[in-house]
Amino acid sequence: MIRNKKFIISIAVTLAMLVLLGVYHDRRTCWGSNDFDTYFFAGKLVVSGDNLYTHEAFKTTLSPFLYLPFFAILTAPLTFLHIRIAAAIWYLLSILSLAGCVYFALKLITNGDNIKELFFAKPYFAKAAAFIFVIIAWVDNVSLAQIDFMILLLILGSLYLHEKHRPYAAGILLAAASVIKIYPAYFLLYFIAKRQFKAAAGFFIGIILFVGIIPFAVLGMDGYNDSMQSWFRIRALPHLQPAGDDVRENYARCESQFKPSNQAFSAVVMRYFMKDNEDVTEWKTVDFKYTIYWPHPLTPGQTDTLIKLLLLTIILISYANLDYRRIYRDKIYQGLEYSVMFLSMLLFFPMVKSHTFAPVLFPLIMFSYLETRAGDERPQGQKWKEILFWMAVGAYVLQAFRYMQVLGAGNFSILFLWMLFVGMMIDERRRRRCAALR
Repeated sequence: MIRNKKFIISIAVTLAMLVLLGVYHDRRTCWGSNDFDTYFFAGKLVVSGDNLYTHEAFKTTLSPFLYLPFFAILTAPLTFLHIRIAAAIWYLLSILSLAGCVYFALKLITNGDNIKELFFAKPYFAKAAAFIFVIIAWVDNVSLAQIDFMILLLILGSLYLHEKHRPYAAGILLAAASVIKIYPAYFLLYFIAKRQFKAAAGFFIGIILFVGIIPFAVLGMDGYNDSMQSWFRIRALPHLQPAGDDVRENYARCESQFKPSNQAFSAVVMRYFMKDNEDVTEWKTVDFKYTIYWPHPLTPGQTDTLIKLLLLTIILISYANLDYRRIYRDKIYQGLEYSVMFLSMLLFFPMVKSHTFAPVLFPLIMFSYLETRAGDERPQGQKWKEILFWMAVGAYVLQAFRYMQVLGAGNFSILFLWMLFVGMMIDERRRRRCAALR
């Protein structure tokens, strides 16, 4: 009876919090202080046949629309509703996305076994910290009307389909996620490295479908050509041009990197090593009192080279520990591989804010599962795992302070988790090797 009361109270508290957060989401939509109004207006432009990237509203009252036309096509049906009803549906999708992410993560890690023990067994503090880590990222997604948990759901669905031996469907689902935001395409490299060429083929089929066929059918020839040319010129081309030595020539590349909220690995490296930029008066969003002074600053071109070398090192270390012999047989090791892929993906891409931390959900559930599985029989010399975990949690919390954002606390949080899981992969390989020799 007492247990039932606790369960009922916890459900009631959860529902009350979801309702309050829903009201907050509704108010922010009405105030225009999240991104849903941009998505909604882009959907209206699809219906009216106007250009998605050059409309005057994106230069005055709305945030720019950053995505390919496929995403605007997905939001177009919502525009037949009142914006507040559409926002409520969007909020419901956010809740379902989080639930779906947890469901597929548990399926990939535990195959549905011992789920109760995963949530209600020791270690309690580590699981509470992991829960808070994920919920903060999700609340940030909801408040900004972001889509990163929806994208994570597509990635996890792709991995789940592949484990169910449906590689073409897995590749197509990964392509759908990558067309909305580019970072899921990182898993294409993983599929190729694991020689999963059918999944890679499905990915390219999906790209043709979501970038070409569907937008062309909806927008028509003229609308499609106009939209794609505008997207490439305004959104893609500035980031494809090589970095030069003059800071002013790199405005489009560097402007977002110097915002303290940008916790990407490349942005943090740039803030540490690049020349002082106080003379660039266009960067009105940058608070230069938080500038990091490096004794021997680098030019944009030199910094870009350093970033590429460091990221290449991270990728080589991540892929050096993959098990290329066994595919989807050892679920523990497979979960460790997925965790490293998610974390190295976050380190690889150049624009990461706290709402983009959605992919850490999988590594944190994986860590909780392994800690529960170990129980009180942890081998000696495993203290380093707890130290790295709590360093990651501490760095994430330190983002509350603006100067710690500038120093890259969020980036270091991901970096510590990446180090933790790379170490766990190496440890697991060593354990299996020793078991095979006995």
